[in-house]
Amino acid sequence: MPSFVHARVIRVDSLLMNRVYNYQRNYTHNMGEMASNVYTKMRYDIDKRNVTLFAIPNMESLAQGERHFITESYNRLTFHNDGSYDLKRQVQFNTIPHNQRAMHPLQEFLSPTLYDVCVFRDHILSPFHRSNRYVYKFHLLLQGDGTALIKFSPRSARNTQLITGEATIDCSTGRIIKATFEGEFDMIRFKTETLQGEDGARSLLPIACTTDADFVFSGNKIRANFFAYYDCETTLPDSVYRRNDRELMDELRPIKLDEADQQIYDDYDIKHPKKPKPEPTDTVAAPKRPDYMRLIFWDYIGSNLISRIGAKDEDNTSYIWLMPILSPQYLSYSQRHGVAYKMRMKARYSFNPRRYLDFNPTLGYNFKQKQFYFTTPLRFTYNPKRDGYIEIVYGNGNRIGNSTVLDEIKQEHEGDSIPPNFDDLRLNEFYDNHLSVTNNISIFSWMDAKGGFVAHRRKAANPEAMISMDKPDIYRSFAPMLSFTLRPWRKGPIITLDYERGINGILNSNMDYERWEADASTKQPLPAMRTLSLRLGGGVYSRRDGNYFMDFSNFRDNNLPEGWNDEWTGQFQLLDRRLYNESMYYVRANATYESPLLFTSFIPLLGHYIERERIYASSLLIEKRKPYTEIGYGFMTRFTSLALFASFNGFRYNEIGCKFEFELFRRW
Repeated sequence: MPSFVHARVIRVDSLLMNRVYNYQRNYTHNMGEMASNVYTKMRYDIDKRNVTLFAIPNMESLAQGERHFITESYNRLTFHNDGSYDLKRQVQFNTIPHNQRAMHPLQEFLSPTLYDVCVFRDHILSPFHRSNRYVYKFHLLLQGDGTALIKFSPRSARNTQLITGEATIDCSTGRIIKATFEGEFDMIRFKTETLQGEDGARSLLPIACTTDADFVFSGNKIRANFFAYYDCETTLPDSVYRRNDRELMDELRPIKLDEADQQIYDDYDIKHPKKPKPEPTDTVAAPKRPDYMRLIFWDYIGSNLISRIGAKDEDNTSYIWLMPILSPQYLSYSQRHGVAYKMRMKARYSFNPRRYLDFNPTLGYNFKQKQFYFTTPLRFTYNPKRDGYIEIVYGNGNRIGNSTVLDEIKQEHEGDSIPPNFDDLRLNEFYDNHLSVTNNISIFSWMDAKGGFVAHRRKAANPEAMISMDKPDIYRSFAPMLSFTLRPWRKGPIITLDYERGINGILNSNMDYERWEADASTKQPLPAMRTLSLRLGGGVYSRRDGNYFMDFSNFRDNNLPEGWNDEWTGQFQLLDRRLYNESMYYVRANATYESPLLFTSFIPLLGHYIERERIYASSLLIEKRKPYTEIGYGFMTRFTSLALFASFNGFRYNEIGCKFEFELFRRW
């Protein structure tokens, strides 16, 4: 009898969990796009604060003055087939100075997606998705009303990608009726309660969601309460956008404010009374003189040093966005490049929905090379449906290191009685300014074609020494180019084919060459938020006349290194930058495996903060060199991204190095 009961419990538990895993597939066919009117309310209570709160992006408004704030908004939320959603804010009112938003990551708690791989966008593994069943353990309690209470917790060490909680399940269908869970991510401890919809696709989304969050950092302690209410009755026209409209918000609010919320508004009204309309008079009152010092040095300059600078029009079609000027997260270090700092700007001006201009420059400074770098792409899109655009790119972000010129000079002075001292002359370093003008168009849904020209001006780092050696101090090139991008498979690799032909004489060009390249890369998503990235490519110079610089498109040194999610994969981290520009050919292969839970995640204490882990493997074959190999391991936390690499020439160990970037408050 005891054995029979034990088997029955396991069978019922397994059967019920399979119903939960299959609910979205079995009961929500043809989900399509859905829209909902959503009311949100967020209250901030500051228990402790100090001067360090000024240094946190978008938190400087909470660093002084009042200790209790409230923000309300009325939004149009649109859900898409792929699980993503767009939020359009239509009416808003808040008591935060300068009408700013605070604790931006809390916006992601607006709509938990319990049936997807991730509960919130790209983080927090959901216990109700089949691919995550190996990282959670469950306890079942059957209830007498046809429902079951499922309690879930991580199988091993607690990790920032895992949560603990419970959910009430409909036993007959596996539908989640309500759920409560808690966890910690990106400096925020949270506890979320969500009540799900009842029928069809609506049952995949909440109808009401409440999150209590605590933010503790460097002596600061802030409590936040976030409430979202879905399917509000009033639908506003898409053109409506009211900022700081208290009266309209009072009309749209679907629930009554609680006592704590009302008290914040009462205190706010006392300190910010409504100004009565002035009565007509024969005399004109002198306008109040603004505090220009505060306006300029704090409101415009001080706050923008540590917060994003941005502006957009009412339709969100034109905008400008600049990263904070002073932020440690834009510092990076690598064994080869040393310390570098970079920042970006994004701007768009829309002539109409089918014609717009983008300007997305990247600026940076390398402290090891003591050089300022920039890349300034300007793109005019004239046919977004077929990805048709004209792009002009000017920059100096590809500093060239080439020993071919130096080797030639050494050979010419080999018979000198007193040969020059080449060690301090820097004859193998060149500054590279480049300009490209290209046009791209999608010929078919699976093929894009790009054509144009590329021009380079490479100037010697020590021009006087080059001239004294009877060598030009400037090398120019001009080359028409043609590129094809192929996507023959929906989930397969993306293939690029590049051709470039240097021509002598145009724009004082003194280099004649011909270059061919092919590259294939893919980023395959795997279950449980894992990813496998693969890259294979090669290139060759079929002609080289007066050209010392092998400047490939897909195999080059980047002096403005990117972050974890950009170019940490598919790149060589320890390769000498001179080797990028000396070989007539190259063959490369790169592989990266990423997982939120791999090795370090299971270490007590340390594993709690690990958000991502990666394994790297790269190999390279170039002219007159042994096969070069790099292997590496890296992880990302809320504070920093860190990776260790080891390189090998053939089977012989070469060196070990590291790379890191600050991640603190990157999502803020």
